[in-house]
Amino acid sequence: MNSLYTLGLRQTSAVQADLERMRTGEFSVALQGQISASLAALSRTVDDYESMAKREVIQAKQEKAAMRVQKFRSDYSELRTQFERAKAEASNSRLTAQRSDLLASSSASPMSPRNRFGSSQSNFSAQPPEVISESPFQYPPSTRESHALREHSFIQETENQLDNFLAQGREVLDNLVDQKNVLKGTQKRLLSAANTLGLSRDVIGWIEKRSKEDTAIFVVGAIFTFFCFWLIWHYFG
Repeated sequence: MNSLYTLGLRQTSAVQADLERMRTGEFSVALQGQISASLAALSRTVDDYESMAKREVIQAKQEKAAMRVQKFRSDYSELRTQFERAKAEASNSRLTAQRSDLLASSSASPMSPRNRFGSSQSNFSAQPPEVISESPFQYPPSTRESHALREHSFIQETENQLDNFLAQGREVLDNLVDQKNVLKGTQKRLLSAANTLGLSRDVIGWIEKRSKEDTAIFVVGAIFTFFCFWLIWHYFG
């Protein structure tokens, strides 16, 4: 149980360090996936620690473990809230940056409506500009902004899906590691039981053999004693 408590402390410290990296401006998808996986592992560790605490026989240790579980739950909720807040701030920062880049590029582009209509009116009346169907600036600014917002929403959903996939993969890996540890413990217990059974059989066999020898010695001794009594009675009686 102490090993689970130490593991929970290490996982909490790791999540706090990753959140601090997000606060400093690192909003990579890999970091967010790592934090999601770490939070899932922390939740599973707290559940395992709580289940072991409930099976504790000593009352004082059980109460102490319950207090630790409550502290872990509180830390987990706070870390989850901080992570969601950091994700929202990162999303808003990216959205603001994309809007700024989009407006700057549209205002500086030579194909923008402002630059096109800045030329002489006679040129437009004489020869209208050709409309390039593949140009992203053939739409009004509001339409371009809506397209950018939809693209950003799609990218955000993709990032969330990747985070979920990474968290699920990390959870599956942790489950496999836990199953491996359980199988190792079961193997050790089976080997110990087999050794104990083998030793018990040897001891039982040795006791039975010694019991037979003691019985034979007793019978021979009794016969010899009666024979000695008969000799004494026959010659001295």
